[in-house]
Amino acid sequence: MMNDTRNDTLVNRITMNNESKPIVRRHRRRSIIHEFCLNTSTYALPGIARSETLRNRLFWSISFLLFTGIMIYFVIQSIIRYFDYPTTIDVSYDNDSQQYFPAFTFCNIAIFRFDRFIEPFLNYTNFLNLTDTNDTTTISPYQANLVESFMLHKINKDVSLEDYFFSIIINASFMLTQF
Repeated sequence: MMNDTRNDTLVNRITMNNESKPIVRRHRRRSIIHEFCLNTSTYALPGIARSETLRNRLFWSISFLLFTGIMIYFVIQSIIRYFDYPTTIDVSYDNDSQQYFPAFTFCNIAIFRFDRFIEPFLNYTNFLNLTDTNDTTTISPYQANLVESFMLHKINKDVSLEDYFFSIIINASFMLTQF
């Protein structure tokens, strides 16, 4: 008799579990959706989830659908206006082979005025027997290495170096006052 009871109970449990699974799954899905609706930041969904009467649920559902439709309408209108905005691109290519040069240029390579620098520099190098040339038109690479020692010699004797440098500001202002 004990065996029969156990067997019936076991059969009933298996039968109950198989029949109750779809109900439990449906209830679980509904509770997840209900929890989402209660905790969402969307305005009408918590009202739908909290409604106890059909009239309240219908009011919140219609309000939600109506204002969702209005929102979609305005978003679509904004996207359409964005794509309807006129864009104009003008591209032109001019192949001008003539090169125009500026009225005046600056050259940072020649910081010395060659016309004022070359004579004292040649006197210095010839006096020290470093070179033996009187060419006032060019400087050899060997002489270029001696420029620094010439400048140091002038600085040590307290001789002003302003006479040897270009005064670009005076020349530029002079050029501007002429025009």
